Amino acid sequence: MKSKASILFKLFFVSALIFTKNIHAQDPLFVKISNLIDSVSISNLTNTITWLEEPAGHNSRVNFTPGNDSAAAYIYNEFKKMPGITSVELDTFYIESAEEPFNTRPLVNVIATFEGKTEPEKYYLLGAHLDASASNETNWDSLWQTIDAPGADDNATGVAAILEIARIISDPINNFENDYTLKFAAFGAEEAGPVYSGYHIGSTHYAQNAKANSHQILGMISIDLIGFNDNYNYQAIATDTSNQNFVSFAEKFFIANNQFGIDLIMEGPPFFYGTWSDHLSFWSEGYPAILMLEHAPPWDTSAFYQIKNPNLHTSNDTLGYLNMELVKKVTQLNLATFASLSASLNLTDVKQNEDLIADEFLLLQNYPNPFNPSTKMKFKVPTSPFNPSPYQGEGNRERFITLVVYDILGNKIAVLVNEIKTPGTYEVEFDGSKLTSGIYIYTLRSGSNFISRKMILLK
Repeated sequence: MKSKASILFKLFFVSALIFTKNIHAQDPLFVKISNLIDSVSISNLTNTITWLEEPAGHNSRVNFTPGNDSAAAYIYNEFKKMPGITSVELDTFYIESAEEPFNTRPLVNVIATFEGKTEPEKYYLLGAHLDASASNETNWDSLWQTIDAPGADDNATGVAAILEIARIISDPINNFENDYTLKFAAFGAEEAGPVYSGYHIGSTHYAQNAKANSHQILGMISIDLIGFNDNYNYQAIATDTSNQNFVSFAEKFFIANNQFGIDLIMEGPPFFYGTWSDHLSFWSEGYPAILMLEHAPPWDTSAFYQIKNPNLHTSNDTLGYLNMELVKKVTQLNLATFASLSASLNLTDVKQNEDLIADEFLLLQNYPNPFNPSTKMKFKVPTSPFNPSPYQGEGNRERFITLVVYDILGNKIAVLVNEIKTPGTYEVEFDGSKLTSGIYIYTLRSGSNFISRKMILLK
């Protein structure tokens, strides 16, 4: 029979994992953004997705249907309700190559602006597409105008995320001061259809106009298909991996996930090369642009995406299949990153800046993370005394240090350090080749002082 202490020890790791913050933890702006993150509401996200499944009572948001028009009007009105939003506009375009009479039917991008206070001419753009598709249904070509296409995951999740972020970040009560402008876009005609060819038509229209008019877009992200995963809160990033500026932009989201303790399972650089959404329209014009989605690509599987979304582009893409905790976390991540970037909070990987960190007992995030099969961990033993002090003797700056790896249930997997250390920075390597994929915890301890972090083994 297991001891009470052993049971409590495992409960500690399951329910109270410590995710330490980096050098920003005491920064007032960091604290303010952390409070914004806490404002994200699953209820708000769910309500938006539910409405968009049946916009104004229609059964789809397919382009050139009444539901598509109603969805655009709904999004426009939701932005207009936000008192801090500077402006909302309908960016109208046409698909001139579409069959008649659809070639003369207007479609729209809905664009909302939250103006920057210091350099408003420069902006970040957060986008999601408002249309849906049921192209995987066998009768799609003949019944596209009447078919059920709720598009809860693709892409009501993305639209819900940008509306929630805009609501929080622009709320005057939150008094958020952004240096650069933030724009929020619900793009039309991301999906292809039977009466026209091509994808990403609304975003291409916007991006080309932005380039022609010398818009200073600092970075663009497309949030698309972010809510299907029964087992893990996992999220992927896709971009043009041949462009280091794009990769550096993508890294900001990966770093923010760690710095703000959002706790999504994510894979770091080099990310995935993917052209599957509206971000492509912007990188084609030279703007840093990424795609955030539940898996890259969404029709494949992996260790943390074990079942590919069977509802993609079908009439079964409904709210009941979504992991709303995942949708919330992705919304929080994008809020954290865009708020940080727009307010010039430096998102820098702590592993690259250890010398800038105050003299303190410190355990850095392992790198790489996720890893396969090995990863490295750095920690610092400070020169200043702990309180209470774990010194071995009067005037002795040495201290006893342990660095231990546990599984998610608190079972000890490996002891990496178990000895007296003098002040300084140390690095150890952990080999997970004999372990299965999953989340592991590593804990640095000296006396009553300890720090724990999570790491992900992805085979």
